[in-house]
Amino acid sequence: MILPRRKRFSEKEVQILEKLVDDGRMTYTHMAKELGMSPAGVMKKVKKLESLGIIKKYTAIVDHAKLGKGYKYIILLKTEPGRHKEVARKILNAIEDNVLEIHEITGPYDVVVKVIAGDQVELNSILQRILEIPGIKESNTSLVLDTIIERISIVPADLRAKKITA
Repeated sequence: MILPRRKRFSEKEVQILEKLVDDGRMTYTHMAKELGMSPAGVMKKVKKLESLGIIKKYTAIVDHAKLGKGYKYIILLKTEPGRHKEVARKILNAIEDNVLEIHEITGPYDVVVKVIAGDQVELNSILQRILEIPGIKESNTSLVLDTIIERISIVPADLRAKKITA
């Protein structure tokens, strides 16, 4: 893993980032009023954060239950040695419409997949497609009973607490 070069961020840039993490649809004008800045100044700082790759994209958070996909599952997979990356990519191709997240991980399992499904029949179909992928040795599936917190992104507390270096 290549670590990024350390860059300095101003307090205002961190505050802008916090505002966007909280509400990605907040206008530059509204943000400027809250932060005591000009809209042009906010826009310039947002563009800087985008150009540095800190802000990767803007998205909507969807209530999957209201779309008929009310069940979330965590699927843990053990793979044959050295095949975890290949398996993770093939999972995405096999069940892309149901995937929320796929991660290569350390520990007793090699890949973790978070999926949504409308019912047990759909889950069985998802699992069948996953288990057909060569290189998978074992799987363990858990139903998510309740989600205490689910975030797409956060601004780390240490960035908010002091003059910023990231």
